[in-house]
Amino acid sequence: MIKIISNSFVGLCLFLLSVSAVAQPNIPQLTRIDESDANIRLDGFVDEAVWENIPVVDGMKVIDPDTLADAPYETHVRMFYTERGIYVGVINHQPPGTLVARMTSRDVRLARDGFVVGIDASGDGLYGYFLRINLGDSMTDASLLPERTLNMQWDGSWNGRTQALEAGWSVEYFIPWSMMPLPQVEDTRQIGIYLERQVGHLGGEAWSNPALPNTVNQYLSAFEKYELRDIESRRQLTFYPFASTVVDSIRSDTEIKVGSEVFWRPTTNTLLAATLNPDFGNVESDDVVVNLSAFETFFPEKRSFFLEGQDIFNTSPRTSGRGGPGGPISLLNTRRIGGQALLSVPDDVDVVATDLSRPTELLGAIKLTGQSGNWRYGTLLASEDDTEIRGTLDDGSRVRLQAQGRDFTIARVLYEDTSAGGRRSIGWMGTNISHTDIDASVNAVDMHYFSANNKWVIDGQVMHSDVDGVTGAGFLGDLSYRPERGIQHGISATYIDDTLDINDLGFLSRNDQVNLDYRFFKNESDVPGLRSRSTSVFITNRWNTAGQPVMTGLFLNREYTSLDSNNIRFQMQYFPKRIDDRLGRGTGDFRVPGRWGFNVNVGTDQAKSLAYTGRISFGHDELGPEQVNGQAGIVWRPNDRFSVDLNLNYTDREALLVHKGSGSYTSFESHQWSPKLEMNYFITAKQQIRFSGQWTALKAFEDRFWQVDPTSREFLRPVPNPDSTPDDFVISRLTFQARYRWEIAPLSDLFVVYTRGSNLPSNGFDTFSDLLERSWNEKIVDTIAIKLRYRFGS
Repeated sequence: MIKIISNSFVGLCLFLLSVSAVAQPNIPQLTRIDESDANIRLDGFVDEAVWENIPVVDGMKVIDPDTLADAPYETHVRMFYTERGIYVGVINHQPPGTLVARMTSRDVRLARDGFVVGIDASGDGLYGYFLRINLGDSMTDASLLPERTLNMQWDGSWNGRTQALEAGWSVEYFIPWSMMPLPQVEDTRQIGIYLERQVGHLGGEAWSNPALPNTVNQYLSAFEKYELRDIESRRQLTFYPFASTVVDSIRSDTEIKVGSEVFWRPTTNTLLAATLNPDFGNVESDDVVVNLSAFETFFPEKRSFFLEGQDIFNTSPRTSGRGGPGGPISLLNTRRIGGQALLSVPDDVDVVATDLSRPTELLGAIKLTGQSGNWRYGTLLASEDDTEIRGTLDDGSRVRLQAQGRDFTIARVLYEDTSAGGRRSIGWMGTNISHTDIDASVNAVDMHYFSANNKWVIDGQVMHSDVDGVTGAGFLGDLSYRPERGIQHGISATYIDDTLDINDLGFLSRNDQVNLDYRFFKNESDVPGLRSRSTSVFITNRWNTAGQPVMTGLFLNREYTSLDSNNIRFQMQYFPKRIDDRLGRGTGDFRVPGRWGFNVNVGTDQAKSLAYTGRISFGHDELGPEQVNGQAGIVWRPNDRFSVDLNLNYTDREALLVHKGSGSYTSFESHQWSPKLEMNYFITAKQQIRFSGQWTALKAFEDRFWQVDPTSREFLRPVPNPDSTPDDFVISRLTFQARYRWEIAPLSDLFVVYTRGSNLPSNGFDTFSDLLERSWNEKIVDTIAIKLRYRFGS
């Protein structure tokens, strides 16, 4: 059961309530027009009569590079709102022949001509949205938390169109109120608006109003405030019915599903969402990863139901992976919901690997998020169906293995105050999993502070877990200080004991850690002959709770961006000797010698029709021998509708260390190729054909043999070959996807997707070209999916 908020938490909230308010300055009013009088045809031409009487906003300043100089071209922005939403019309002036349009998939960030409207829906810098449309109508959007935390997985129901003109280009937006939560007010409310323009032929130079470069702390809270009146709190009901069919040629099976997602806003600041017979199958594939470490790989959420309204469950900047190596630390990783079933397979039963790892069906899920004054809240409930997997006994007979589904409960409360300038907030979050084999609860209190002078940002979180009676605790603390524009200092502190366990529903790469990290960043935009120059220093100091260093290091970076937007980055790394306490899975710790590393990254202007990237990296494996990694990429865009992106990655390691059990290790000479190819063709901006393929192949040849001494933490001891059977192995995994997508309307799509995948046995030592051919032919995944999802409602 989820525990109730402690008395100390209530006391802190009462303290925040006592903070005195300060007077709000006069803010401009946004023009209001009745929807029936607007008569906007959203086609990108800002030519309707209603625009003629709307005041023009410009005032753009250059923010990338962050010179804050006046923009060289005029940008005429007009905005008004109706009872349905906000309309924005923009005319971007620039010289003829300089337009750069590049059609891409949604949320691809690329240097080209584009325009951004940022919305602070709270009016107090607490939550908002980042909405970008590029010339050619490709869209990028994200939900936004203070100050600059973007959730790029979120997609909104806004719409926009662009048009090329003789002396520039134009864009029209429609942003519906139904897309965003709005605080309950009596009559007058305020929202924040941010305007940004990117110019492709200037190497992706960016201008904005207000001027908010990445080198300052403020972003969401500094959006220009506008006053609005007469937005009624209407009940808004939206349905997303879907129908899907999946033909699986491997299992000779066809699955048909029909269901719906329902989103209801009884008020402007409350959202109730539910799924009926949910289909959480993805039409996107995860990256192919070879992970031989003791740490789990994190994969982001891609399912729309869990992304909508999810920002309330974000409790720390570590959730997005900030704070250094190790990946995110998150109380809620929704990929656990509907993930691999909790199934114990007997030793005498063989199960197809893809059957064991496939997602679990959900019976249903429901989510409630809302706001009342300074309080925001959210809860998420989900229940999995039972799972049945077919297996084979040693004698060839078939059996059925069954696993019970899990029940998930998540609750969140957050108090936020901005009345005295800056921002202060405190929150609580609890999660629980109920299952016959596990009962796991996690509770956490998080605190956040942003100073009124915009220089200090402090985030903290205290966590407690209880998994089947075993309890654990942890603390996260992050501090950021910007004494002036372009300079930032950061400190991250972590204490997590060896029994904290949040991974049943959250994500934590390791417990048992005591860390203190320091970051320094400096950006310079006034260097002669350069667009910008940046310098960064990162010092990591990470120990386990027994007092041994498990990761310490010094990283020095210097990056140069030329006036023609080419860049080169150098990095020096030094890792002092440390203890490895994870690779052996509890069979004994061992020392790792000190190591050096160096890498160089180069890239050309991505706005060009032909762009290149490259990287060369030199380092050392855990035992000391060298490892070399090289990467080369090329992107070809002969026109705005077609692109080919090829990336090749090669790694050569002299001592790839693999634990073989009982404290025994083998070091391998290994060679790994990881090519990735993507080809896109856009019939229109809303109809896309995409072919994507990713293959990774590793061949490892045994070299030396080692044994850990469990009684002392020393270097691994070399030992003779324990047997005559070679430990050589091969990993070859391939994923290919051909996809047609038609965006019929905002958040309404038709997908036709063919997916093919393979995972070859580890004993096939062919050439790399033969491995690629076998990976294509010896498939273990071969499906065709058709899915139609359409949005109805307000």
